[in-house]
Amino acid sequence: MAEERKYRIRVDGILVDVSKEVYHAYYSIERHTRTLDEKDTRNGKVLYSDLDTDELLGEEVLPDRNAERVEDSAICSILCEELHYQLAMLPAQDRELIQALYFECLTEREYAKQIGISQKGVNKRRQKVLDKLRSMMKAK
Repeated sequence: MAEERKYRIRVDGILVDVSKEVYHAYYSIERHTRTLDEKDTRNGKVLYSDLDTDELLGEEVLPDRNAERVEDSAICSILCEELHYQLAMLPAQDRELIQALYFECLTEREYAKQIGISQKGVNKRRQKVLDKLRSMMKAK
């Protein structure tokens, strides 16, 4: 009579008896993982940890693709500065309208009620002021 084979896998340095199915599944995964590692080595895969230095981790060396580009930040800063300069050149009434609608986040209806004119009147004034600002910014 043939002796039944025992299946064991090493867990934390200790051999543990397992079923034939568990044994085959475990070593199948192990073989697959080893194959993938060999492919990575063959194809020149580089790990972030390979870039580690005494001062930096490899992950810190990689650029942040979601970070704002320096050029975009500089352009935005220049445009904001120019816009604030041009806003200061507007008559007080126009500056108040822009302040209320864009910085205090009032609706046209709320601002119209505040100054005693119709919402349609505020809308027309807003459009004229924005057109004026646009032409001032282009002229610069």
